[in-house]
Amino acid sequence: WLEYRPVTPGVAGSSPVNRATSSVRDTTAIMGSLLDRLPLWAVALLCATLGLAPFRPEPHILEKLRMLVSGTLVRAVDWFDLALHGLPWLLLLAVLARRVSRKTP
Repeated sequence: WLEYRPVTPGVAGSSPVNRATSSVRDTTAIMGSLLDRLPLWAVALLCATLGLAPFRPEPHILEKLRMLVSGTLVRAVDWFDLALHGLPWLLLLAVLARRVSRKTP
């Protein structure tokens, strides 16, 4: 379903829905190829540094996740911290999921 089919305006089958579907397929293929090119060690290093910083008294991501679960994550800066320190972990999950899905038939 990731094959590319160019859409020519005015040709049968080139409705706006087909063009939008083609655009989504192109974007999915590009994102997948970017995830394939990321070295796992670099993503793991990003998780170990930005994902866990500051290390003392506890990693920020753990503090923000506790705040989220308890319902005290209300300030904008706290949401920004959660996004900043959580992004490397989401990237790691995406890279691992992509690699697992590419190995299964």
